[in-house]
Amino acid sequence: MQAIISARGLSISKTYKDTLTQRLAKLEPMFPGIVEAKIVLSKEKHRRTAALTLVAKRHTFRSEETASDLETAVDVAVDALARQVREMKDRVKNRKARSAPRRAPAPGRAAGSPTVEVAVMRVPLELMPLAAAVEQLRTSRDEFLVFTNATTDVVSVLYRRGDGGFGLIEPVA
Repeated sequence: MQAIISARGLSISKTYKDTLTQRLAKLEPMFPGIVEAKIVLSKEKHRRTAALTLVAKRHTFRSEETASDLETAVDVAVDALARQVREMKDRVKNRKARSAPRRAPAPGRAAGSPTVEVAVMRVPLELMPLAAAVEQLRTSRDEFLVFTNATTDVVSVLYRRGDGGFGLIEPVA
């Protein structure tokens, strides 16, 4: 972000300019599209004015605050810019949520009841020993294998674990 700082009726030190630039840079994570910041600081009889403008890709934010000392005016102006950026982000977020397509409820269901979709996969049940099931799963690309264990004579599920090994699920009688 490029910062353009100008002063009317007063002189500003390099350290104060750097501090002001750093404060405005804290707004950049809130809205990454900020291209430049224009800062005009002015001094009149008993009041100091800070006029801040943030130029983004599609938005311009402006805040002008007056106080008895310059630091207070800058603080209030930066807070006002942060509020404007937050409000704009909330508007964009809410607009996206409103425009999201809504699905019609399934026939026979109430509009407020949660819908659960279950993918059904029908597989033939084969009788085989555990070693043969492990070998079949090892050579296939499937994540699991449902079979009837030849030694226990119960339906079992053999699955691939995240660490590369295999797991076995058997019902308890």
